[in-house]
Amino acid sequence: MSNSKPWFATPRASQGRGRKCRRTRRQRGAHRAPFAAALLTCTLVFGLGKAFATETAPCPDHLVVIERSKNANVVAYDANRGPEGDLSASRPVVAYWLLNGEKDKRRELSAFEWQLAYGFDVMPGHSPGTFAMAFKADPKRRMTIRTLNGCPVLSGPIDGHDGILRRIFVQSTETFILPKVQYIELFGEDIATNMPLEEKSVPAN
Repeated sequence: MSNSKPWFATPRASQGRGRKCRRTRRQRGAHRAPFAAALLTCTLVFGLGKAFATETAPCPDHLVVIERSKNANVVAYDANRGPEGDLSASRPVVAYWLLNGEKDKRRELSAFEWQLAYGFDVMPGHSPGTFAMAFKADPKRRMTIRTLNGCPVLSGPIDGHDGILRRIFVQSTETFILPKVQYIELFGEDIATNMPLEEKSVPAN
């Protein structure tokens, strides 16, 4: 067995019982102080690091995207923010194609695509800094552009819940004139619970 003493062992007193007690208290205090300081340092560092990570969490690349069964091309809708992070009053949202879903292959929507399928109407909302938005393909569904946790989002009803819309998927079949939409799916999350939301709708014939 090793002759080394554990860190909590008290030293041998050289004179008297009272001096032994005083040295014991000092030694205990000496051992407690570094431990308390280390614990406080770890707590502060962890807390500040967590707060910094939360504050600097990046926003999603897009406000919402439309994916289609036809091909891999994606329509992206981005919040148009100024230097201070506020939405542009004159043009709060921009829309464009991402060919094959790749960021470096961007193309503007044609006038035909804008008017009949992927365009939208936007106007100032009821609350300051918000905007009301509706897609031309579904004008009855009114959405709201607003800022949550420092990031612009597109919120509105999804399957009966107040949700954040992230993605739209369009299933269609090709015809000689225009594609025929079979169904549309909305994907997002509940604002209150962060639980995933999904809604599927079939256009009226």
